[in-house]
Amino acid sequence: MRKDNSEFITGFLSESGSFVRNKDYFAYAELDDIACWVIARGLDNDQEVESAELAAKSVLGYFLQKPSISRYRIRRYLQEAHRVLQAESHRVRLKASLTVVVTDYARVRYGVVGNTRLYQFRNGRLQWQSKDQSLAQQMVDGEEIAEDALDQHEERHNLLSYLGTPNEFRPFVSKKLPLYDGDVFLLATPGLWEKVNPAEMQDGLQEAKDPETWIDTLEDVLLSKQEHVVQNYTAAAIFANKIFKTDPQKKWRIIKRVALILLVLALAGGGALLYKMKEAERIADASTGMFEHETAGDAFIAEGDYPKALKAYSDARNAANIVKNKVQAALLAKKIRITQLIVDGDTAVKDEQYAKALDKYDKALKEMKGRDDFNEPEILEKKEKTQSYVLVMQWKKEGDLLFEAQDYAGAEAYYQKARKLALETSFVTGEKELRTKLDEVASKKTGIDKEKKTLDGDKLEKQGDESYAAQDFEGAIQSYTMAQEIYQEIGVLEKVLAMERKVTKAEEKLNPPAAPPSAGAPAGQPPVQGASAANQPPAVQVNPTAPVNQTAPVNQTAPVNQAAPVDQSAPNNQTAPVNQTVPVNAAPPVVPTNQAIPPAATAPATQTVQPLQANPPATANPTQEEAAKTP
Repeated sequence: MRKDNSEFITGFLSESGSFVRNKDYFAYAELDDIACWVIARGLDNDQEVESAELAAKSVLGYFLQKPSISRYRIRRYLQEAHRVLQAESHRVRLKASLTVVVTDYARVRYGVVGNTRLYQFRNGRLQWQSKDQSLAQQMVDGEEIAEDALDQHEERHNLLSYLGTPNEFRPFVSKKLPLYDGDVFLLATPGLWEKVNPAEMQDGLQEAKDPETWIDTLEDVLLSKQEHVVQNYTAAAIFANKIFKTDPQKKWRIIKRVALILLVLALAGGGALLYKMKEAERIADASTGMFEHETAGDAFIAEGDYPKALKAYSDARNAANIVKNKVQAALLAKKIRITQLIVDGDTAVKDEQYAKALDKYDKALKEMKGRDDFNEPEILEKKEKTQSYVLVMQWKKEGDLLFEAQDYAGAEAYYQKARKLALETSFVTGEKELRTKLDEVASKKTGIDKEKKTLDGDKLEKQGDESYAAQDFEGAIQSYTMAQEIYQEIGVLEKVLAMERKVTKAEEKLNPPAAPPSAGAPAGQPPVQGASAANQPPAVQVNPTAPVNQTAPVNQTAPVNQAAPVDQSAPNNQTAPVNQTVPVNAAPPVVPTNQAIPPAATAPATQTVQPLQANPPATANPTQEEAAKTP
């Protein structure tokens, strides 16, 4: 009655924090000669099954059936909990971290899978703590990060092993550790040990007289952090106030007894017995491994990881052959055949051998007909997707034939239809090829369009040349301008500039510039015929300040007392020209601002002033007049 001769006190709390559901779970059982404590943390999001509770109860259930502190038994407890989670993973894959502690009230052994923890305190100080099965712990062991950075490292939840894992299940089971009076143990989930460090745990233990007081102190420390989000947290304290005392001589008596038995076996041919014992152990391990590998294979099938399922089923069949279980070996062979067909179909899809993949999927569906251990809808989906791939490649081939026949519009229609189906079925390789084909079609269509527009531009340019030759300059300008727009659109710069030059030339022909004035005569006045400049009548002066629209008087008579100039060099019988046009560009005389201008002398600045008429012509003297009458 070890329990009656020892004193172990347990206290615990488990809270959901900021969440509605609590994914943590704690339970324990104390028997007369042995006790077990289990703490678990659920890692999945299943809304109906609590993986932590299921795993913890599974461990305690197997412990109560076969209570033991041996390493083998504790490993078996964890393996059974792992198998239970895999078997109950219907909607989602159930996962959990778990720590189990077993004691015979004199020694203790623990097992860990995941990142729930066990701390041991002795004389008020931390003695040791369990190691997580995480990437962060692996980095600490490899001295890549400091140990005090473990609790806050970003990889602390990246677990290498846990209950329900689809990979190899590798729990850690410690050796037997001796107990002393006053030893204290703390089991904690990540929600607690992430926020309460070992130093704070140790400080809280100094003033605690029982487990409940210590646990309440740890909760106060956690909540004092005032985190915006508080995770689920669970803590269980075990105070080993009195340890069961064993007979110190009993150990040596047991050792002597075992040594004597071995000596007798050796003398009596114990070698054969030892061989049989080893063979029996091998068969037992094979039998256990057979079911474990098959269970693992079923879990891989549920996750759709068929290559791993195939390996697990193969290992299970090998174990079945070792134990000579023909029935189980035949059942496993059936699973292996179906799984192999699915794997071959997936491989054929990767190799773009879609016809072969369809054949493999059809055979797999035929083999699994009526079975509930394979996901038939998933294989049907694989088959339908592969059929879509075949149709995509068929349309692509049709488009290729039209492309080679230079029917680019028809090819584009097939390519577009095939690409749409490829996108709908996530056919990445086919979609990429079709996108390349569509780019090639677009390039070809662009080239043809450019050639057509070039011909149109050349045609318009030729029309412009013909219009220019026929002196239809307006028609030429119109044709050249239209041709220039086409060349501009297709980017033929040299043609654009050529049309610009032709348009300019045609415009010059359509609107020629004014002829320059003749030499020796003022601008706007025809040259004087038959008389020198001296015989020209004086120009009427224009008043710059006169109104612009005022009409100059016509046939203005020169003043009576003004004598016409006489050309001395002209013959006596030559009469000076009477109607001379006064040049308009002659500079007007400067008129003082205070002098009035005679009304008769004013004329608009823009009007051509009529020349003065010699009426009657002035006569110089009677002699000259007589000479003029003489022939």
